[in-house]
Amino acid sequence: MKPEHIAIIMDGNRRWAKSNNYSLLEAYEKGLETLNDTINNFIKLKIKYLTVFGFSTENWSRSKKEISFLMKLFDKFLDKAISEAEGNEIRIKFIGDLEVFSKKIKEKASLLSKLTKKKKKLTLTVAVNYGGRQEILIAIKKYLTDHLNKNFKILKNLNDFEKYLFNYKLPNIDLLIRTGGEKRLSNFMLWHLAYTELIFLNQMWPDFNLNSLNSSINEFISRKRKFGGM
Repeated sequence: MKPEHIAIIMDGNRRWAKSNNYSLLEAYEKGLETLNDTINNFIKLKIKYLTVFGFSTENWSRSKKEISFLMKLFDKFLDKAISEAEGNEIRIKFIGDLEVFSKKIKEKASLLSKLTKKKKKLTLTVAVNYGGRQEILIAIKKYLTDHLNKNFKILKNLNDFEKYLFNYKLPNIDLLIRTGGEKRLSNFMLWHLAYTELIFLNQMWPDFNLNSLNSSINEFISRKRKFGGM
């Protein structure tokens, strides 16, 4: 059975730029094209949920020049998605702390979420200024706030706690794909990846394509998922 929900860590843009003699800006532009192509491929394959790691809480340590590129790219992504929202059946939502972004970006992200809220063909979740540990901490704070306001019930199971997490209404992540050759999670969706199948590709993100996606899905299908049981 195909995965219902796939998450992708889009890694390798900088190394792709260096190995192909492109500027960093050109590499990120190509990476954005790859994301758009991947979204279309998900629709073709009828996979309904895609979560991508757009910008982590740790990425702020990169150079000012690179962060400037990323912010411009984020703005460009928002403009394109807003202009195409009416004609597409893609729901786009954001998780993470958006408060650090400019007023313009926050307003566009909020508008895009509202415009696409009822779309059903694909749900694209973009994690920006996101960290998995931070998400769990935020969830605990939300629970304690409810506790202090007496607007809570005692946690009896995992589902009770998961209601305080980002993306809790979506299906569990079946498959995580990380491009770029690194074999780590980098603080991405830590709670949500408890029983997710992991695939690490040496291929850099700008080179990711339909063949890469199909190969990863076939690898997923070939695995026997036991979820801790027999």
